[in-house]
Amino acid sequence: MHQFATTFEEYVQKVALESPHALILDWWGRLELAMKEYFEVLGIPIKASMPYLEQTLGADSRLGPEITAQIRELRLIRNKVAHEKRGPISVDDAIRYAQRSNELIWIITGAQSS
Repeated sequence: MHQFATTFEEYVQKVALESPHALILDWWGRLELAMKEYFEVLGIPIKASMPYLEQTLGADSRLGPEITAQIRELRLIRNKVAHEKRGPISVDDAIRYAQRSNELIWIITGAQSS
């Protein structure tokens, strides 16, 4: 019988083993949702371009350019996975992507309440 993951670590390990590409796309979607919620709180239109939204995040003292640079790096990785010829992605790389995305989601969520 199939065992469901009960922790973040178990979940990303299982998905990374089965489909590292899917794990990256999944966690970009989660990070993007956190950013959209953040912009809604700030009253910024979420239909703006991603470079504009990244610039807005970078100018926000609660997040700043370091967080924005990390988001940009993850976006570029996601874009390669989604739009370019699919090369191999290691399980470890996919797991690191999910971990970093998760950390950034917590940072963005925390900034909403500060």
